[in-house]
Order: sequence, then structure tokens, then C-alpha cells
Amino acid sequence: MPSRSPSRREFLAAAGLAAGTSLAGCAAVEGLSGEQQLTYTLDTDRIGTSLAPLALWEPPEEPRPWTADYAANVDAAVAGERPTTHGYRPIPDGEYVERDDTYYRLAVVTTGLERIERPVLRLEWVGRLDELDDPPGRVRLPALTRLDQRAVKIAYVAARHREVGGTAPGGAVEAGGYVYRRGYEGPQSAFAPDPLHEHVEFNGTVLEVSVERREFAEPARTGVAIPVADSEAGFERALDGEMVDARLDPETLSEDQRPMLYRDGYEETTPLSEDYRELIADLGLGDLLDVGTETGSRAENGLHLALGEEYYRYGLYVNPAD
Repeated sequence: MPSRSPSRREFLAAAGLAAGTSLAGCAAVEGLSGEQQLTYTLDTDRIGTSLAPLALWEPPEEPRPWTADYAANVDAAVAGERPTTHGYRPIPDGEYVERDDTYYRLAVVTTGLERIERPVLRLEWVGRLDELDDPPGRVRLPALTRLDQRAVKIAYVAARHREVGGTAPGGAVEAGGYVYRRGYEGPQSAFAPDPLHEHVEFNGTVLEVSVERREFAEPARTGVAIPVADSEAGFERALDGEMVDARLDPETLSEDQRPMLYRDGYEETTPLSEDYRELIADLGLGDLLDVGTETGSRAENGLHLALGEEYYRYGLYVNPAD
């Protein structure tokens, strides 16, 4: 399930309870053999009795310019329309929404391809501000809109790589800069489609602004809303089937296994206790039990556990022991 609002916090890094003294004795013996030991840390985070707060999408109070049309497009998709955009998603793919007691899964599908002209912001390195004798007039980053600030930060990465050598990382950088695809109409941008400034200052550097129009082959992406349930209970069952990675009955846990699950950050160093190995296997993570020290650190996280009537988010982190 994709990452959502800040309330849906990601797992904390492993830091927790040391293994018992009996295990420490075994660890010492293994350490004498010269083999690298591994530390297994199980992080658990109680969610509660409902998965809905994790899954339901709500439009942010202050939407970003590049996603500001999400809410309107979601409503259109729920109404049976087919909002279509080119080169970007019209709606948050994979999220769920509720309208009039009906729950929908949002999905994005590619439905075509078109060649479309887009403005591209490119920045050329002028120099570090503290090294320029007579820096040109320039606009500073805080004076720009959020959209232009994002564009400058991405175009700066490309400019810096051209200046110092190497290749700019892919992803957001395109055509040697930032491609404006939406949100720049009207007063939203001081650069696109025509720049109002010749230079910009960012990260202590003065950069020359240029905007060119380039043609891109843009996939047509269409948003649809698929009904999944017509009641809250039905929605919970659908989420249970979609999101849960492991199921355990708390009554079947041994006395030693309960603190492993209920205390966040439980940790043991190899050799692991039999109860811990069984629990890791029951959580669907048995492939991490014998990874070998040559593989380095490993992790599986963002998983969901149904423990009786309650849900937990969990992850397992395997690292070389100190």
C-alpha cells in the first residue's frame, strides 16, 4: 500500500531490547568461532481494530500545485466519469475513498499516447555567490511559489551535475531540468511558460534561467473508481483480505513469544531462540532466517498482522551484530 499522510507513520529504526543472558552465552560461543553474528530486530506498531484509517484517502488541506486537481478528479471518477491526463496520474492510484456509504478503490490505467509540448526549466551554473565579484540581479527561492521552488530544486540538481561532471540522477530530472506538466497556469509560475526572471539564487549559487519548449511522448492515464463495498463492515473485510500479510491467534503464542510481539523493538543475536525462529516463520519472514552474513543488512517492513481482533504493522531488520 502506498505511503500516505504523516499520521500513517513509517517504522522506526531498530533499537530495542537485548536478548536474554542465556542467548548471550550462546552468542559468545559463536563469536569465538570467528563467524559474523547477525542481530534480528522485530518492530511492531499497534494499529487498532480497524484498517480503514490507513487506507482511506483524504485531500490535504493545502494541496500541492502538482496534485491540486486530485480531489476534483476523484469526485469525477466516483461519478462514473473517466478523468484523463497526459504524463501524470489524474488520481492517487491504489487509494480508497468513501462517498455516500459506498467505498471505492481508485485505479489508474494507461489508455493512450500523445505528443505534447511542455515548458522545460533549465538552469546554468553562474557561480557561488560568495565567489562572484558582481552577481547579477536574481530572484531568491523563498520568493517563488511552491511549484517553482520544486522546479528550481530539481533543475539545480541537473545544473550541478553538469558543472561538476557526472550524470544527473533520473526520475524527477528530465531533459536536463524540470518539465512543467500542470499547475503553472496563471500566476502559479514565474518561469513557465515564459520566465519573468533571468537568474535565480538557490543553495548559495547563482544560476541563469532558460525555459524552452520540448515535445514529449506523454502516456494518457485515466482514473477509475471501482466499488468494493457498500458498508463499513464490508469495507473492513475487503481491507483485511487486501492488506494482511500474516494472521496469528494470541492464544497460541508461547509465554516467551508474547513479549516478542507486544514490545516494540524486540531483538536477538544469532543463534536465535527456537521461539523467535518460529515466530519469524509464522510472520511469513522465514526466508530471512538463514540469509548468511555475506549478504549484509536485510529488511522487510510495512507488513500487516492480524493478531486476534487487532491489527499491527510490523517489520524485521537483520544487521551484522556490533
